[in-house]
Amino acid sequence: MKRRISVSILLVGILIISSFGFAFGANAYTVKQGDVLWKIAEKHGLTYQELSKFNQLKNPDLIYTGQVLQIPQSPKSSDLGRTQGDTGTLSDDTGIPAAPVASGINAADSILKNGVIYTVDGSDTVAEAIAMKGGKIIYVGSSAGAGAYQGISTKVIDLKGKTVLPGFIDAHAHAPGTKLTELFDIYLYESITKEQTLADIKAFIDVNPNLQEYWGTGYTVGMAGDAKGPKKEWLDAICSDKPIILTSNDGHNMWLNSKALEMNGITKDTPNPAGGLIQKDPVTGELWGSITDASALITMTQTYTKQQEKEALAAFVDTMNGWGYTSIMSIAPTMVDLERYRELEQNGDLTFRVNLAGQISPSEPFEPQLKSLIDLRSRLDSDLIDVTTAKFFADGVVEGMTAYLLEPYDPAAGLAPDYRAEFYWDPDKLDQYFDKVMKAGFQIHVHSIGDASTRLVLDSMEYAQDANPTIDNRNVITHLQVVDDADKPRFGELEIIAALQPYWHLKEPEWWDYVDKIALGEDRAYQEYPVKSLLENGALLTASGDHPVSPINNPFWAIEADVTRNLNNADYYGVDDITSMDDPTWLLNKNERVSVKDMVKAYTINGAYQLFRDKTVGSLEVGKYADMIVIDQDIFQVNPLDIDKTQVLTTIFNGVVVSGDYRY
Repeated sequence: MKRRISVSILLVGILIISSFGFAFGANAYTVKQGDVLWKIAEKHGLTYQELSKFNQLKNPDLIYTGQVLQIPQSPKSSDLGRTQGDTGTLSDDTGIPAAPVASGINAADSILKNGVIYTVDGSDTVAEAIAMKGGKIIYVGSSAGAGAYQGISTKVIDLKGKTVLPGFIDAHAHAPGTKLTELFDIYLYESITKEQTLADIKAFIDVNPNLQEYWGTGYTVGMAGDAKGPKKEWLDAICSDKPIILTSNDGHNMWLNSKALEMNGITKDTPNPAGGLIQKDPVTGELWGSITDASALITMTQTYTKQQEKEALAAFVDTMNGWGYTSIMSIAPTMVDLERYRELEQNGDLTFRVNLAGQISPSEPFEPQLKSLIDLRSRLDSDLIDVTTAKFFADGVVEGMTAYLLEPYDPAAGLAPDYRAEFYWDPDKLDQYFDKVMKAGFQIHVHSIGDASTRLVLDSMEYAQDANPTIDNRNVITHLQVVDDADKPRFGELEIIAALQPYWHLKEPEWWDYVDKIALGEDRAYQEYPVKSLLENGALLTASGDHPVSPINNPFWAIEADVTRNLNNADYYGVDDITSMDDPTWLLNKNERVSVKDMVKAYTINGAYQLFRDKTVGSLEVGKYADMIVIDQDIFQVNPLDIDKTQVLTTIFNGVVVSGDYRY
């Protein structure tokens, strides 16, 4: 979820323009419906960080229709240290005189010095300098010691006290995030309220009257004020003669107008699919307009061209780099052909490491799906791409009332008194499937929301791991919204990775009161999303945004959320900010708070472990790849409520700047 907000832009002429390193002069650009900052910047030969800085945007992720942006005359990107071939000394720019000592094989390509470098190594070493050569780290230590690696062509960058962390690792993302929707469909990730959602849908349809069908993604179920989701009549009022098919921001719900229901053959007599729900009016029995975990009922198909997929995936990579990511787990389902990753790599445009996961569905025969995953691994295997993982869905979601619970849903949800939803698999068969997946050399990665589901998943993982005791499994359960206390110790005992989405770990405005509290009841909802209790029971924590479910996949928002368990960005939600971590308005069970260190590890070395890359990335140590980020504040020292304000100044991948620049 994300709200467009007004951002006041104060330009004070030549002084500010020159201070940001731009030439005098600027043009104006008015933001249009569907615009995103990175795309505007790209059109004008800028990075989104440059455009944001020039306009003094409080939050570069939040722009609004009608906003006027000043477009500076930008210097060439090579002047900002962004091109791979630029290895010249920056002594004139940094104020550090070149003093070549090393030569030939010992000389670094680049040295960062005079910084606060959190290495996240086994001793939690904090260094001042780091040297890189050939894409790898060759020195970590003091600034004085780095001089031994400075040669005549070494680029020396004065960090001026800036903070450096290992490149971040997203443990669960769906490529290409929001990009296909941003570029080609009805984009609703920024629309929190019902009024704004309907206005954005209407605006797109008004601008595209010749389309024969309308698709979109990103609406929030919470905006409907009803656990069943939004109604078909709201869409009918906008367009009744063409189908409108929208997917929610969690990917589990769909919202259709009457024409779309008709064209897809969905009636009030259509039976619920296995594990899914067709939402109906509880009084009349008529179709409500929303379906949950029932996408199989949609017979219409939306397709994108190869070029559209390439454009969206390239934009996704660029945006992830801008947030500070240098590795991801690209989890199924994805909206692009996975071959697009290889094409980006061949063109030199894949600037993060990616592990891929294929989905194993309960609705299809198992053996052909496993063979398909094995074939995918044989086709896509390179330095940057690795097929490691089988993805399973064990249940649905709380907002659709398809998460499998030990105790029934709350009466306020309006369901049958004993309704608990259902597990998607025969548990005995799942035992065998997990065993076969492990024997085939794949990691298991399971979507599990409800406590009953997680218990059964742990049972099947225990069975498979006992059958394969010599395999380095690194199996994963993700989401973990409701976990029974009795099952938490099993995470440590079985060495299960808990892949969490901290963005959701608060009483989200326009969501918690209207969805989680209604579906689960207030007491159970308050205990949801355990973190510290899993950690204390031996779970290895990794982190992600389940992007695009969390459309602003800024890891510093996530770190703040789990450190405070409270509101992490007031502008995003369009509410008043808080001044105390213990403000009760949005606080969700402060007993589950963890430390900044815990969260940094979740996003770095723990994520690398999940991706089987902990020997090569995840910490800043000699011999590892030079993947790191430079940020504008020390998140270990600032007020926890200010962590979300952190800006990534530079993202370095394989020793090369792929986002931002070296001008501090």
